[in-house]
Amino acid sequence: MSIKTTYIVIAVALVVAIAIVGIYLLYLSTAKPPIQPSTTTPTQQRRVVVYAYRDAITGIDPSVEDDTGIMILHLVYETILRYNPRTGGYDYVLAKEVKRVDDTTWRIVLKDDIKFHDGSPLTAYDVNFSIWRTKLLYENLGKGLGYIWECVEDISVIDEKTVEIKTSYPCDIRPTLAGAYGAFIYSRKVLELSGVKDPLSEELITWFNRGKELGSGPYRIVKYEPENEVVLEKFVDWWGWKEVNNPNAPDVVVIKIVEDPGEQERLLRTGGIDIASNIPRTSIKSLKDAGFEVKIVDTFHNFILMFNVRRCPTNITEVRKAIVYAIPWDSIVEQAVMGYGRKGSGLIPYGFPGYSSKWELHQDLDKAKQLLNSINIPCDLRLDMVITQGYEEEEAFAKLLKAELQKLGIQVDIKALPWEQVKSMGQNVWSNPEEAPHMIINDWWPTYLIPYDYFSLLECLEPEEGIVNLWNWAGYCNKEFDDLLSKAYEESLRDVTASLPLYEEVQRIVYEDMPAVNLWDMQHIYVYSPQKLRFREEAFNQLYTYVVFFQYVEVLK
Repeated sequence: MSIKTTYIVIAVALVVAIAIVGIYLLYLSTAKPPIQPSTTTPTQQRRVVVYAYRDAITGIDPSVEDDTGIMILHLVYETILRYNPRTGGYDYVLAKEVKRVDDTTWRIVLKDDIKFHDGSPLTAYDVNFSIWRTKLLYENLGKGLGYIWECVEDISVIDEKTVEIKTSYPCDIRPTLAGAYGAFIYSRKVLELSGVKDPLSEELITWFNRGKELGSGPYRIVKYEPENEVVLEKFVDWWGWKEVNNPNAPDVVVIKIVEDPGEQERLLRTGGIDIASNIPRTSIKSLKDAGFEVKIVDTFHNFILMFNVRRCPTNITEVRKAIVYAIPWDSIVEQAVMGYGRKGSGLIPYGFPGYSSKWELHQDLDKAKQLLNSINIPCDLRLDMVITQGYEEEEAFAKLLKAELQKLGIQVDIKALPWEQVKSMGQNVWSNPEEAPHMIINDWWPTYLIPYDYFSLLECLEPEEGIVNLWNWAGYCNKEFDDLLSKAYEESLRDVTASLPLYEEVQRIVYEDMPAVNLWDMQHIYVYSPQKLRFREEAFNQLYTYVVFFQYVEVLK
């Protein structure tokens, strides 16, 4: 679902954009005719895996997508590096070397044997094209998550396999090279294939979102119906097969969009799907008894309750704090997600840089009553709450909170909506705050391994000039918070560890103002038949939420 980061519109001189577009086209003119490889395996040997996911795919432009398309993108495209949760470092993917030359220069040497899906080789020109398109789409048009390339000042193509990135100040570019979004490398020939001249045009975005692609990943798109089904086919010339050494990897991956948890369970039991990602948690025991295996995956995915600070009564700090103290924190994980998660402590999830247990909360109804009695509330204590349809954990929490708030004389009306409507309701806080809900749950996962990602949900930007943060569903504006977050962000680009004390101060402000609170950090549940499938450890990665790296899945029969 969410992804997610702020839509910040930063102006860049038009002359620079035009010059760089010209460079794109110059690079494009050097392209060689594509080689057509064999990309299919004999029909009798095809191993098919059907995977059920619970949300429609919101897009697959590798430079623009910031939401559920992540699960497709990481199979079709690749990044320079990939985060390794086992070591806490980064593994090489497209690169064979990433070296810091000096404080503001990074040299990237690409692997020699990488091909795109049309058979043409990966070159430094493609890296240059991909990064600039992502960066400029964000800076010029506010599209995508190209802010992760913010510190990049210039890119020099040294030779066919070597690129140097110049940063405007000392900047560790490795988190960006391994980003969950906005870090994908693809062929500059997409201009030729699409017939589009302007890399920043809406026409190219539309071309991608019709299911077209030219990546280098282990799978190719052969069918794209984002609200129903996506079919991926094994790219047999993928450079990584010899390293993965998995002859039993799926030849075909079918991703079915099945929003209802009960329907996922039915399909799993009847053989209509092989992997369920969203079944009723109450069914887990019976599924185990029936011989299914349950894979539990730790994630950086959390569920954040956001308060509308521009509508009475949640525009009153004491009311927000009273609501938070009414939450039964010590049983929330057991009751809402049946134990498959961890109680939230601050906006940053467990295991992510900047996490601290010091922000843990506990229920205190007496304190909640004291807070409510200490103020005059000029409106009814009746709250609207919006949750996402089909998310049983949100429904369970909403009912739980409603029962506790009734003890304080606060009534809650709960409305479950499809995800796209939830986003629209959240964004209403800027245009029509009285129509936006008092409370809304936003589930969040990171763009890259920088703490700013989570606090960006509350960044105000410049609404008086029409520049709003469309993920700030609280409508929260605090100059001290924004200034400190900006300072912490700049420091974290230089050195994440050195920036952590600043992020702790940012969290302190959130704790005092309480515009939002992290309810829990999620564990993802995958249910499958162990007679058919085996997951290697590398199939899941905390940073790349909801992605199943199918090259590490073994089809046993």
